[in-house]
Amino acid sequence: MNGGNYELETGSKYLIRTAEDDDTIGRFAGYTMIGTESAIVVRMEGDKIRFIPVTQISYMDLLESCGEPEQKSSQPEHLYG
Repeated sequence: MNGGNYELETGSKYLIRTAEDDDTIGRFAGYTMIGTESAIVVRMEGDKIRFIPVTQISYMDLLESCGEPEQKSSQPEHLYG
């Protein structure tokens, strides 16, 4: 892997450890808000959906990537017109 920015990929499988030492394994489905707090949405086995407040996440392990992220050019594109 090259150095650079990393992003959560929709559909990729993660192990998420929360502050209470609970583990969740599932596929990242997106972001949402719980009141005024940001949360991630994880689709677990059996299509169970779990909302995890971002402040409660201790760490996340990428278990299975849904694909390689597109390489973004660090240099501006040249436009001719």
